[in-house]
Parts: sequence; C-alpha cells; structure tokens
Amino acid sequence: MTLLLRITQYAVLLFLAGCSSLTPLLSTPTPAPVLTAASTPPPQPTPTATRSLESRTLRVWLPPRFDPNVDTPSANLLKQRLADFEDEYGVRIEVRIKAETGDNDLVNSLAVTGKAAPSAMPDLIALTHSDMEDAAVNGLLHPIDGLTTILHDPDWYAFAREMGHVQSSGFGVPFAADAMGIVYRPAVFQGIPSGWTSILESGNQLVYPASDSKSYLSLSLYLSINNQLVDTQGGLVLDETTLTRVLSFHKQALETGVVPPIVKDFQTDGQSMPMFYSGEAGANVIWLSNDLALKSGHYVPVFGLDDTPYSLADGWLWAFAGSDTVKQPLAVELASYLVDSEYMSSWTKASGYLPTRPQALNGWEDAELNGEINEILQSSYPVPSDDVLAVLSPIMEGAVIRVFNGEQPEAVARSVIEGLK
Repeated sequence: MTLLLRITQYAVLLFLAGCSSLTPLLSTPTPAPVLTAASTPPPQPTPTATRSLESRTLRVWLPPRFDPNVDTPSANLLKQRLADFEDEYGVRIEVRIKAETGDNDLVNSLAVTGKAAPSAMPDLIALTHSDMEDAAVNGLLHPIDGLTTILHDPDWYAFAREMGHVQSSGFGVPFAADAMGIVYRPAVFQGIPSGWTSILESGNQLVYPASDSKSYLSLSLYLSINNQLVDTQGGLVLDETTLTRVLSFHKQALETGVVPPIVKDFQTDGQSMPMFYSGEAGANVIWLSNDLALKSGHYVPVFGLDDTPYSLADGWLWAFAGSDTVKQPLAVELASYLVDSEYMSSWTKASGYLPTRPQALNGWEDAELNGEINEILQSSYPVPSDDVLAVLSPIMEGAVIRVFNGEQPEAVARSVIEGLK
C-alpha cells in the first residue's frame, strides 16, 4: 500500500472516531428544572439562630379576666403595655390564656407542664395570692430573691408586700388587689363611723353576708385580736375566748335590731347590696371591687373587735416559673414594667381593682375616694391561705348561724373548741 493511501485511511478512521465521541455533546440537552418561589425550600435556621429567637420570646400565662385581646379599657391598656415592652426590649411576648378554675386551671397546668415539658413553662404567670402559695410550696415557682429587690421598694402597701412572700421568701410581685370595707351614707350616720360601737348605737341597719362560705367578716373580727390560726405542726388553733367575742358581736348586732335576721340567708355581698341601694340599710360590709364602679356611698375599713380598723385583702401577683436562666432577668423586667406606679394607676382604675402601691393610688383623680381607699389599704392584711379557709370557714360559718338561730355565744364557742380536740 502506498504511503498516500495509508495516510488517507488513517484520516477517515480519525474522522469517524471523532464523530462518535461528539454525539452526546451534540444531542439536544434535557432542560434543567426551574425553581420557583413556591418550590424553593426555605432556608433552615441554624441551631444558634433558633436559640437566639427562643431566648427573646417570653411566655406569659393569664386567666381569662386579664386577657389583653378582649375589647375593654383595661385589656387595651395591658395590650399596649405589652407591645411597648416588646418594642423597648426587642422581645416577643407570647400570651396564653389558661382557665382560672377546674382541672385545667393555672396551677394544675403548671404542674402538668412542669412534668411533661419543662421548657414550655411560662416565664411569667398571673396567680392569686392563694394559688401562688400553693404553686410555691409545690416547687412550681422560682423565688425572686436574688433576681430582684423590687419587694424592698418602699412604694408598697404592707399587705401587698406580705402577699409577695411565702415562708419569708419572695415569690410574687403584686399587681392587683381587693379589700373588705364598709360602704355607708354619711347623712344616715351624721358623720363617719368610728367603729362598731358607733354603728351599733346609731340605730341604722347594718347588713352583711352572715352565711358567707368563707366567713370573711368573722375571720376578720377574730384575727383583729388573735392572729394565730395554725400551730407549729400545721394544726388548726382556735381560742375559745376570742371565738366567744366574735359570736357575741353577731348576737349583739342581731338583738339591737341593727342587723336584720334576713342576713342569715345572705351568702355574698351581692345579696345584701339591694338593701343598701334601696336605703333600707345604712351600711354594708362588702368587697370594694364590687362597688367601685357605682360608688354607691363612702367607705371605711372593716373594724376589729376593739374598733381598730382591720380589713382583709386579697390580690393577684406576677410569679416566675420558667427554667431558662437566660430569660429570667427579662421576665423580671417585664413584671417590673407591669407594676410601674403610673401604669398601675391607669390600669387599676380601668379594671376595678385596687392598687398595691400608694403612688399608684395617688394617680386616681378623686381625692376624697383616694383618701378612703388609702385608709382601708393601710389597715389591710392578707386573707388566710385556702388550706386554712377550707377547714376554718365552715366551722366559723356554722357557729355564726347557730347564734342567729338563738344559741348562746359561750355555749357555741365551747362546743366548737370541744369538737376540734
């Protein structure tokens, strides 16, 4: 084969081989998928980003009465206050509404959440004084000692500061209160009643719920001269002499005609108020929150057995249950933000509760009302715990009814004490 022919053959083979290797490159390519906005997977946050977001979210549990999303003046004030805190501190506040009573109430929800999902515990929770005590004793709350000194601030009523403590440790920041008082008409009494003696000698009718299941009036009378209800072992203690004096008060009020027999059937101040509204009674023992909106008369404290002012008070507090130590200072800041005296003044006025701080009461517009409420709050003491009330109230209520039915105070008191032995 000539050299020229061999060169020609090699050229043809190289050309064919080249065409074979280019086929995949010259074929029509399959179009690449186009990612749309809907199909684009969202970027996944890093663990650090997730932790940062979580650490800036505060969980707040509230009962329905304090729901910030209902359309009332007090709810609107709270909603705005929470929004202001979010803006000022760069956090998000997650509000959960929990039942106030029943199996899923605030304290039971705390207990269940604490066992099932501790990380979901609320950083801040609104509790009654009694519920706060219950939750604290059962280890569901964190003491605030070491986190804040807010309870050391002088701008607290003494009863409110006491409510914030459980067994000498701070556990709550009081933000709303209620107290017992006597509503009366000055024209009827020709002035301000100075004690039970002036009321009983006035000849004007006094009404109160003698069948109150909590026996608050009788307990207030008892505690005014003997504040020991529980011994060192936690057992109930009643003094026969003091109990006799309490029952004698009811007997005297009944026998003088100042207290009408019908009060034996009244279980709440709502049942006795119509007699005051109609003018049939000149004075009524009430919880102030039930009359503040109407202001149907003037107010003085409930008096003790020695005529010294002695009112029982109750209230709501902010407490801390979250286990995240990073968020605890923020929760404390939020609680402090929500008990600022200027804000508390507006919110309590709108909600119908009493302030827990004197400076907040000063912000109410009615100077005369301020003076009356201040006198009551200055002479108020926290109600006994629910555990004590559960045992003592039925005993006290039964004893009062026996006196209304005609039994002698000494005999009733003696039988009550014998029954406790």
